Amino acid sequence: LPVDEAPRDAGPRRRLPPHYRVALLAATLGALTLAVLIGRVHLPRTFHEVTWTASLIGLFAATEGFVIYLRVRRGAHAVSLADVPMILGLLAVNPFLVVGARLVGSSAGLFLIRRQRGTKLAFNVALVGVQATVAASVFDLIGASPDVPGPREWLAAYTASLLADVVAVVAVTAVIALHDDPQEWRRLPEAMRSVPFAAVATTVALVSVLAAAGNPWVLVLLAMLLTAVYLAYRTFVQQRHAKNEVEQLYAFTRALDGVAEMAEILPVVLDQVCVQLRAGRAELLVPERAGVVRYHTAGSGEMGTIRELYEDGPDVVAEALGGRTVALDPDDAPGLITVPVAIGGTTAALIVAESLPDAGPFTDARLHLLEALANHAGVALTKVALVEELRREAAEKEHLGLHDSLSGLPNRRYFHQLVGEALAAPGADAGRVAVLVADLDRFAETNDALGYDTGDALLVDIGTRLAERFAGRGTVARLGGDEFGVLLPPMTDVAEAVAFAEDMAAVIERPMVRGPITLHVRVSIGVAQAASDTTEALALVRHADVAMYAAKQSRSGVQVYDPAMDRNTPQRLARISALREAVDNRALTVVFQPKVNPVTMAVVGAEALVRWNHPMDGFIPPDEFIPLAEHSGLIRPLTLHVLETSLRQRARWARNGHPAHVAVNLSPNSLTDDELPGVVARLLQQTGTAPSSLTLEITESTLMTDRAGALATLEKLHALGVLLSIDDFGTGYSSLSRLRDMPIDEMKIDRSFVQSLSIDPRNQALVRSAIQMGHAMDLSVVAEGIEDAETLAYLASIGCDIAQGYHISRPLPGDQFAEWLDRHAIEHANSPARSR
Repeated sequence: LPVDEAPRDAGPRRRLPPHYRVALLAATLGALTLAVLIGRVHLPRTFHEVTWTASLIGLFAATEGFVIYLRVRRGAHAVSLADVPMILGLLAVNPFLVVGARLVGSSAGLFLIRRQRGTKLAFNVALVGVQATVAASVFDLIGASPDVPGPREWLAAYTASLLADVVAVVAVTAVIALHDDPQEWRRLPEAMRSVPFAAVATTVALVSVLAAAGNPWVLVLLAMLLTAVYLAYRTFVQQRHAKNEVEQLYAFTRALDGVAEMAEILPVVLDQVCVQLRAGRAELLVPERAGVVRYHTAGSGEMGTIRELYEDGPDVVAEALGGRTVALDPDDAPGLITVPVAIGGTTAALIVAESLPDAGPFTDARLHLLEALANHAGVALTKVALVEELRREAAEKEHLGLHDSLSGLPNRRYFHQLVGEALAAPGADAGRVAVLVADLDRFAETNDALGYDTGDALLVDIGTRLAERFAGRGTVARLGGDEFGVLLPPMTDVAEAVAFAEDMAAVIERPMVRGPITLHVRVSIGVAQAASDTTEALALVRHADVAMYAAKQSRSGVQVYDPAMDRNTPQRLARISALREAVDNRALTVVFQPKVNPVTMAVVGAEALVRWNHPMDGFIPPDEFIPLAEHSGLIRPLTLHVLETSLRQRARWARNGHPAHVAVNLSPNSLTDDELPGVVARLLQQTGTAPSSLTLEITESTLMTDRAGALATLEKLHALGVLLSIDDFGTGYSSLSRLRDMPIDEMKIDRSFVQSLSIDPRNQALVRSAIQMGHAMDLSVVAEGIEDAETLAYLASIGCDIAQGYHISRPLPGDQFAEWLDRHAIEHANSPARSR
């Protein structure tokens, strides 16, 4: 009988421990036996009864050494030869005198031969008593006589033995169900396979009685026959067990298939190992960074060291964790073997202990079986661990895609999603959703004076303060740069939202101590509450953004959105809607302006520029629709459209003999897109474009928005081999140290310095200095906005590397640009190179 330390199926109600339930069942069976036997059992009175009683006691004790176990999962039903002396006794003396002999003899055999103790001994003694009492009662009810063995006595003997064995099988099934597995009742028909053996034993006993009357020596032959039957049946059972082990091995692998959760597969593995190895305990020790986790059949684990968690032979367990299989001698540790289990790159230890009595000590065959099970379990556990790791990585990537990398707060994309969900909520609450947008005043000066590390620390501190302050009352997000947003729950009126905004300002403007410096910041906050017609998250966030800029201009600190602040709102919304439709339908045109060597006039590349011809309003300048795209979240699909179109067009030029490179502008928001490097790599591969044939242009102001995030993206793009260019150089606030630390290859001098170059000596000095500085930093220098030959000649004379402007060519559609390339190649084929 397997013994566990705790109930395996404990539910919400408190239940008795298993051994208490078994003891209660044994007491019940004993009480029933006593109730039947009271007044019927007596001591032997004649020499005949004394002789038979003593003989029966000896036979009952001896038969406990000849037991065949029929295994049913982790339990086992014992089949012994006790039915033979039982029938002989019923046919020789008073049936209830046989019950007493059976109790004394079997108790002695259980204790001395089978070495049972405690609850198990008590139950089996009670079971023997019930079994003998049932047999004696049936024999007595049928009216059989011990003195005259005839057909009535035969019927009584068969009925008594079969019914007694049926009662025994039911009782054993009950104790297994109470102690180990409530599902054991389903296996009752399988356990009934032991009952027919009672008929064989009864037949041998009856034949023995009849034969002994004629020739006592026949008993020797019958004993030999009974021994042969016993050995044959034991061999049959052993072969069946071997077949069952193979079937169970397949069942083990099938049980592990389809399980995708570690918490689900661990109990299956350990429970199946107990069943296969006929063991009372199976555990798995898995090394972790902080120690070793010990898993039980319940699947739960506890952390600790080997010695803390496993007192039985810690050295042996350590050897298993080191990759060695170890089996302890039963004299050293009663039934304990450990085998290594490879789970991914980790070696765990599978421990099996407490071999069940019917199985005997752990043998080499069972050790090899455990090794096979460990191999199967290792494969299954590795697969589940890999699936869980992939799930964790997917969750982390999803989290990174929706959260700011610096502060850990939701980013703009996730904030818009949350606002959209709040607006889409059923009921009247959606119409009272409020949004706050806060922007730090003059934050760039903090970065310039104290460095970006201090600025980043300030942003993290503010994000932490806001998250703690609004926990349970709103959702805080970092929208980018020094801008934060808060999604508030439905407000009764806008005055309640204003109170939240004032609280937010107090939190942000609390001084922050950074070393010897105490930082004081000011903030401007815009407040917007959803109106009845506000159904888009972008619109509500934009309203708060408009109010924030109004607060910044008026220096009022907090400002509530008023449509008067945004007179063009209907027009802007219509324009955004039209832009979205144009982007979705790929109706925007990409044109290309050539870039040439100002000395040789050889074409080195082209800059891709996007144009929008509105179906109603005609040409829309890029300065008007690009900010709309950035503000409305359309800049990503717009950038990808321009990038893909440019690379495919560049591939067509290369096939026609013009292997020029192409430059594409990136918006500030593009550099906060973690997926951009992967998209660029995919498009380069699809179009067969070498990374060095693509230049990505960024403005100085881009780095002012989110320097840490922008630099991370730039580093990934630079690692691809893509060239990076600083556009509009000279109009921002970049210092030389920042340019030095950036992975850039090119700088473009802003057109405002180039267009008046031929007439303004100050601009000449600035441009000449910029070219010298760029060359000193090993950068190519591009001048854009060239509109006359004099400017082009001057740039060539002072060492400018690349020139671009209307004097060379206006931006052209891709096909026209290819024609221009052919004409330009013919015109300048024989032109002499001008010296600088």
